[in-house]
Amino acid sequence: MPPQNTLEVEIAYYKANKTDFLQKYEGKYALIKGRELLGVFDSPTSAYADGLKRLGNVPMLIVHIQREEPKSWIPALQLGLIRADLQG
Repeated sequence: MPPQNTLEVEIAYYKANKTDFLQKYEGKYALIKGRELLGVFDSPTSAYADGLKRLGNVPMLIVHIQREEPKSWIPALQLGLIRADLQG
């Protein structure tokens, strides 16, 4: 069996459960590791902090539970690690 891509299992789990997540947690941020929803948070920063505390510095999926997917996604921008404005 070939190795899976990083977060492939987590993304598949999210997609399989998205309808349920939307009904319960729309607008929140899900923290997913493997095939398990570890928590739902108000911000990606709090989801990331909890993930680091619980799992350490390992790959984990933090996804905004919303009906329409963003056209493009840049993790560092979404998490506020970089800014898109030029005024800095």
